[in-house]
Amino acid sequence: MSQGGDSQQRRKNANAGPDPLPLTGQKTRAVTGPQTNIHQADDEDSILDEHERSSTSIVRYSTQQRFPSPPTTPTTPATPINTRRSTGTRDLPLPDRQPTRSLPSTARQQSRNTTTQYAPSTGSAAPKGKKRNSTAHWLLPLGVGMVAMLVLWIFGSLLVVWGQQRYEDITYGRPRTSQTDAIVGHNDSPAHKSHFIAINYNRQAIVTEWMGGDPAKSVVYVVPYYIVGDNSELTPVTVELRDVTGDHKPDLIIHIHLHSQDQTFVFVNDGAKFRPPLATDKITM
Repeated sequence: MSQGGDSQQRRKNANAGPDPLPLTGQKTRAVTGPQTNIHQADDEDSILDEHERSSTSIVRYSTQQRFPSPPTTPTTPATPINTRRSTGTRDLPLPDRQPTRSLPSTARQQSRNTTTQYAPSTGSAAPKGKKRNSTAHWLLPLGVGMVAMLVLWIFGSLLVVWGQQRYEDITYGRPRTSQTDAIVGHNDSPAHKSHFIAINYNRQAIVTEWMGGDPAKSVVYVVPYYIVGDNSELTPVTVELRDVTGDHKPDLIIHIHLHSQDQTFVFVNDGAKFRPPLATDKITM
């Protein structure tokens, strides 16, 4: 009876699971699943040797699977896979072609020669560059012509002024001086004419008369105003002897040759010398 009681106690211990604190040095099998899924020990395992049962408290379990097998899902029949071609391409349906109009031979040739350029980043067709208009705007040649005319006018004016100054240097010298001889009735004669010297001295016109050609009988006539303008000290001064009052006596006319215009000043002949004009003198140029 003691053996039967021991066997029943061992069966209870087997159903309860392994001891929480197994002995050191003995191998145990841990049960991870719930205890409800653990099968009862086989009858063959319960009948153990008396010597073995008395020497250890470890319950040995069968090495067979004690957990229920997972339910199997119905497998679908395998579909056959078409083998790929060696070229790596697939047969695609051809797109419907739109009817096109027949082009002339020259147009077809041009369409063949044209190529589509693609942008490197997106792969889409790159926009074609706009053709530059070879015809220049009409204002461009007009502006170029006006600038050229302005440059030519400036350089032309400077060239004319430079050339005129060189000519006056040769003709009148520096300071500008001119001379002439005439018979004016001042102790002169055809053999001994009076001598006139006109000079631009520091922008002032001065005329010296040698009566009868004698320097000892010289008279100086000064124009009562200064010469003004650019390079006025280089303005030539000349004299002219002509009757402008109607008394049949030659009068002294002084010409100041400015670049813009000529200025004149008249000294009236009174029979002995020249005097400045009066308000009563009727001068006709």
